[in-house]
Amino acid sequence: MNRNSLESPDESLSPPAPGGDEDAMVAIDFEEEDRPFSWRDYGLEDGLVFVVFWSMAGVVFIQFFTRYVLGSPLGWTEEVARYLLICVGFLAATIGVRKRSHIRIDLVHRYLTPPLTALLVWLVDVGQLVYFITLGWVTWKILPLMGAQKMTSLAMGMDVLYGVVLFSIVVMVLRQAWQVATRHSLRSCRKGSGSDAQGTRP
Repeated sequence: MNRNSLESPDESLSPPAPGGDEDAMVAIDFEEEDRPFSWRDYGLEDGLVFVVFWSMAGVVFIQFFTRYVLGSPLGWTEEVARYLLICVGFLAATIGVRKRSHIRIDLVHRYLTPPLTALLVWLVDVGQLVYFITLGWVTWKILPLMGAQKMTSLAMGMDVLYGVVLFSIVVMVLRQAWQVATRHSLRSCRKGSGSDAQGTRP
């Protein structure tokens, strides 16, 4: 057995990069660096999620207290907690779009060159933007229909809940559009293609 393979087993397990360039294997670093606390890292979505989440926690506590302590649970707490959970989910999704922290598969880009990786990431961003726009359009179409459907325990229409969902989708569209417009992935792709072309000149 080769002695070098025993001393550095990680090197033998790493996949080869195209063209033998190890730096090209990881073109874009998806890992978020640890930074000190700063209010600039938080947006309007974070405050809304904070308020809605603790409102849901308060409603759940009221339900628990009235059910197991007083023995007479309030009927509206279960339904309101369920709707607040839906609001938390969609509002928190806007934070994921802003921080680019949604679930993704980042395996293919490791085997591509930096220009192709940048182009692939930019195309994925465009696809997400199209998906959010489509989702918002569908929600806008069904929003008027939900006004006639009332909540079970509250004298409110379901359009209130769908309004929060539509608001969250609009924020996601704006955040994603800003990332597509300002992200330098496509610019890096063009720059990398130009440098490759210059490198092939005699």
